[in-house]
Amino acid sequence: MKSNRVVVLLAGVLVAFLWFSCAGTPQPSEEAPVAATRPETTPQPETEPAPPAVNDIEPEPPPAAEPEVEETFEVTEELFEQTFSEVERVIGQLNTVIQRRDYRRWLTYLTPEYVAHYSSPETLREISDMPILTRNEIVLRSLEDYFEWVVAPSRANARLDDLTFLNPDQVEAIMVIQGRPAILYRLRNVDGSWKIDVF
Repeated sequence: MKSNRVVVLLAGVLVAFLWFSCAGTPQPSEEAPVAATRPETTPQPETEPAPPAVNDIEPEPPPAAEPEVEETFEVTEELFEQTFSEVERVIGQLNTVIQRRDYRRWLTYLTPEYVAHYSSPETLREISDMPILTRNEIVLRSLEDYFEWVVAPSRANARLDDLTFLNPDQVEAIMVIQGRPAILYRLRNVDGSWKIDVF
């Protein structure tokens, strides 16, 4: 009976973590995330096309969300494949580290901004207030608690299904869960190594 409760707790923490840490799921797009070549820039004709473009774009996203939305960065197929391979390798390493619950090793995969954000008492309090954690009387007091109660149950078997480039050195790793894309990690290339970054 106790093992059933642990399984339910871990499953709930996984769902809660994915919901909280994934600022959202990528919007379905008809465009492929990879462009074979970067489009060449051509001189703009008169400035008259600009006003209709702004009017066409404004109604789609809600105004409050507009500053947070980042355009995807188009890359060559070669760069996409190389980055996909690198990120897939990092996620495999992270899976092993997380399965072993090796907190110290996990820290080496984080950007300083990520460490600061998830060490913040305010952030820890917000996460602790999630229903799955409050129901199980779990209160996060440190980054290590966050690793133990949120990351370990939810990220031990992550799989890379797709990448979204935000810029040449920042990507979102996507895993398809029940047919829907979910952001696993936002990663930033720091001195040649992919590190988990803050959303």
